Amino acid sequence: MFTLYQSNQISSLAEMLVKVQQVNPLEDPFEPETVLIQSQGMAQWLQMQIAELNGIMGNCNFLYPTTFLWQQYRVLFPELPKENIFERNSMTWRIMRLLPDCLNQDEFKPLQRYLVNQPNEEQYQLKLYQLSAKIAELFDQYLVYRPHWLVHWEEGNLQAVENELKIAISAKNVDLNLISNDIKWQSYLWQQIVQDLQEGADDRVFTTSHRAYLQQNYFEKLDNLTEAEKAKLPKRIFIFGISAFSPLQLAVFKKLSEHCDIHIFFFNPSEKYWGDSVEDKVWQKLALTHKISPEDLENLLAEQSNKLLTLWGKQGRDFLAQLMEFEPNTIDVFIEPEEDSNLNKLKKQIFSSVNNATIDDLTDDHSLQIHACHSPMREVEVLHNQLLNLFEKDKTLLPKDIIVMSPDINKYAPYIDAVFSRYTGSRDPRYIPFSLSDQAFTKIDPIINSFLQLLAMKENQFNAEDLFDLLEVGAIQARFSFSAEDIHTLRVWAKNAGVRSGTDIQQPHWQNYNSWENGLNRLLLGSSMKEAHGIWENTLAFSDSYGLNAELVGRLASFISALLEWVKLIQSPQSLEQWHLAIKMLITDLYQENAENAASILLLNTVNDDIFALISTTHFAEDLHIEILALLFNQQLNQHTQQLNFLVGRVNFATLLPMRAIPFKVVCLLGMNEADFPRQQQINSFDLMQYAPQKGDRAKRDDDRYLFLEALLSAQNVFYISYIGQSQKDGKEMLPSILVSQLLDTVNDYLTPEFKAQLGMEAEKILVRKQPLTVFSKKNFTHPRDYAYNAEWIINSNSSVQDFLSEPLNVEAVTDIELENLIRFVQNPIKFFFVNVLGISFNTYDDTIDESEIFAMSGLDNYAILNELLNVSPEQQEQFFEQELLKGNLPASNFATTAKRDLIGKISDMRATLADYLAKDSAILTLHQSIVIDEKASQLNGNMPNLYGNEMVLWRVGGLRDKDKIEIWIYHLLLCTYFPQKSVKFYYREGEQTGQLSFEKLSSEEALAQLTVYVKDYLTGLSQAQIVVYQGIEEYLKKGSENSEQALSNLVEDRDGSYLNRILSQTTTLNSEEIYQRTVNWFGLMNEKTERNN
Repeated sequence: MFTLYQSNQISSLAEMLVKVQQVNPLEDPFEPETVLIQSQGMAQWLQMQIAELNGIMGNCNFLYPTTFLWQQYRVLFPELPKENIFERNSMTWRIMRLLPDCLNQDEFKPLQRYLVNQPNEEQYQLKLYQLSAKIAELFDQYLVYRPHWLVHWEEGNLQAVENELKIAISAKNVDLNLISNDIKWQSYLWQQIVQDLQEGADDRVFTTSHRAYLQQNYFEKLDNLTEAEKAKLPKRIFIFGISAFSPLQLAVFKKLSEHCDIHIFFFNPSEKYWGDSVEDKVWQKLALTHKISPEDLENLLAEQSNKLLTLWGKQGRDFLAQLMEFEPNTIDVFIEPEEDSNLNKLKKQIFSSVNNATIDDLTDDHSLQIHACHSPMREVEVLHNQLLNLFEKDKTLLPKDIIVMSPDINKYAPYIDAVFSRYTGSRDPRYIPFSLSDQAFTKIDPIINSFLQLLAMKENQFNAEDLFDLLEVGAIQARFSFSAEDIHTLRVWAKNAGVRSGTDIQQPHWQNYNSWENGLNRLLLGSSMKEAHGIWENTLAFSDSYGLNAELVGRLASFISALLEWVKLIQSPQSLEQWHLAIKMLITDLYQENAENAASILLLNTVNDDIFALISTTHFAEDLHIEILALLFNQQLNQHTQQLNFLVGRVNFATLLPMRAIPFKVVCLLGMNEADFPRQQQINSFDLMQYAPQKGDRAKRDDDRYLFLEALLSAQNVFYISYIGQSQKDGKEMLPSILVSQLLDTVNDYLTPEFKAQLGMEAEKILVRKQPLTVFSKKNFTHPRDYAYNAEWIINSNSSVQDFLSEPLNVEAVTDIELENLIRFVQNPIKFFFVNVLGISFNTYDDTIDESEIFAMSGLDNYAILNELLNVSPEQQEQFFEQELLKGNLPASNFATTAKRDLIGKISDMRATLADYLAKDSAILTLHQSIVIDEKASQLNGNMPNLYGNEMVLWRVGGLRDKDKIEIWIYHLLLCTYFPQKSVKFYYREGEQTGQLSFEKLSSEEALAQLTVYVKDYLTGLSQAQIVVYQGIEEYLKKGSENSEQALSNLVEDRDGSYLNRILSQTTTLNSEEIYQRTVNWFGLMNEKTERNN
């Protein structure tokens, strides 16, 4: 018996299923019920419904239709293998083996052009696999939807398929020659596959595996069942909530209904038959063809079924039409929706299949919500606030009553976790319990992610950062007994030892001193000797790893050695057996298994075994490149998702598929963007089905349209939509999904004329809420339709910005002043105030390791080497450069020769200038002097270095900076005040020449007066920030106070500009004259007395 149950309420269908069980229980209480579903989410919901209605739920098998059908085929044909020999993945490898021998034929030239001219063998094999997979997918579709084509091809009857397509394209502008050629090569390749399969399996297995023959054989078998075989068939089959079957599958179920009861529970949006409804655009084409007037066309469209049902319901419409062709026993359990909200008005229109609703309220009705945001993060933040508002308005609403779905849950997962976990465990009333499901393990599991990284290591050049990413994985840390502190130490060592990227295996003809082998050799040698001991066997020891650190270096060496062995292996193709064993060893060698990660490691081993088993059955014997294995593991592992329990008292976050049609009070859809939904489907250019579509053909975009329809219908109280509707860069409007636009158009059509006149605008302008860019925007707290619960973001719009420091700090009086601090203060008084007074530093230590080898030296690299080279005699320069090369500080090969020449050229003149000083030992002048400020004495203490007799000589191997000038100026003032017989000069490098800085002699009184200015402001600067222009001084003093704003802006852009920026952001007014005058007081005399010799 074939019975169809129809309802617009999925819960009513569940009640009918339970009623069938209760009224007509199975004779054998131990026989399990068979329930076919299309998602595990639906299975879990149905289990809960059965348990609630029956008081108990057990002994039910929930299966996918394809799995169930194959099981049934094997019941009557036990010779069938567990996996169909025509299975798509298996077919891929057969095609990959057979296709190269076909490419020389004329029909295969399009495929040949695609495969030729690949840069290397790896890319050729990868392209061949990808093409084979596309062809296998297409043949799999033919087996399901066009099996008669394949039978024609096996019989050599190509003309039958061509004639069928010729009729279908007669009214289309399609090149028949192109189709004819596609038929030729596809039919020939299919014949080769069939022949290959027939050679590997007996005729019985082949004919029962081939879907085109399997249906016929199965039907014949069902007509001639023995009593023993009848007993093996299920007594009853429930098909619940499935919205599409291929014609072949449906025919099998119809035939099965002759021997067992088939109950199909179909979620039908409308009580009226709509299996023959036609989209508006079809009628419009007919109107043009038959010259129907616009008025008649409008009347004609009004008589058709509901607009949304027609636009979004193609999948369900085709399925309904297919079901009705079998003339089933039909039981209707429709429930007419109320019209108490705009959402229910839409549902009522769909239910009645009409287009005559009236909507006269969009402001107070919140059953339809559409939010245009700037980013996924803002979508989730807005969602959180809107849900809090729904909970506040409806005290009966619980988290389990809400479902949030997205086409790509992996994209939104980090934002969901960040926003919804913000209040976890704090007893904050804003906390909303949530469950996040359907995330791919490749996105969330560090072991899976790191394993895929290992498979891609051939291409990533063994970068140091990538290796330390691997060491962040707990299972790898445990395998090599690394602690978090060990990882930090090793990172510092690797950076200082010159490690960047690459291995000698990957670059056999290139001496890379930034490779891991060179760095590791330095660390290992450093465990027994120091850098000062010199070069040993072309390796320079790394001193930091000396002595007791040897054990840590040894563990790093074990880790690197294991990776190097793997990298060595993946450089060349291997046989399937070799890959299978090597990957097993890789998993064992790198990951320490424990109770927490056992499932992840088991998954890796299982997928490895499955890949080996699959390819082995296809007799593919060629060696494979690692790129193919990486792609295979990616594909297989991406199919495994985190399956947390749905419906466990929390807000459920999931992909659009698992929860389809399940009723929730609130249904929310995220990411309804124009480019993302309906999801794009790229049709193969050689897919022949596209020229002759038939009812029951699957199309991803039609699936998504029906998903959207079911999501709307399953929302009981609120249907919530959000999308990226505004650009983050310029606020430009961005379009939503076409389905959202169609929903808005429909709502607009339903608005009453009076309401339209009253609004003076379309529904979209009211219904779509354009959300602000940030969570702390004032609009979030003032707009009548927004609900903000983030009180911490509220800014009182009536209050003015509070100055950074409205009053000086209360600090203890200072009597001792360190010279070093005074110099730092004058060089940058703002930074000094933050760092030395407030104890706040905005400087961050960048421990990132560069990824590329050195080909051209950076300014910082140049400076570091020049600073050392200045003290190296010409006779020792060659040895110095050899050591720098081994440290990884110089470019390799011929680049090193050029770098050496440039470095020597840059430092030669300065070295000659400073030769006399470099040959002598310098003295230090100790300073302990009292300075009286406002009748209070302060002691200035410090050391003045590099004293050569009566000359204080300082130098820098870089260019002259204002901070250098300030330091020398202060030394000059001190010498003029307390040691007038002494002088100071400063040498700096300008290109390959040497410049000299000095200052005119000052009287002790004049020098002391300037020092007093600095000391006085220093004491003030301990309690209050002093703004002064300390860089670009000369230009600023020339242009005057009107240039203060630009000068400060330039300082903000400086490396230490974040300190000044912090003050400026909290300063309501700036006194440009005051800033200019202070700068004159500090540096006017310095500029006047400067002497430079270039």
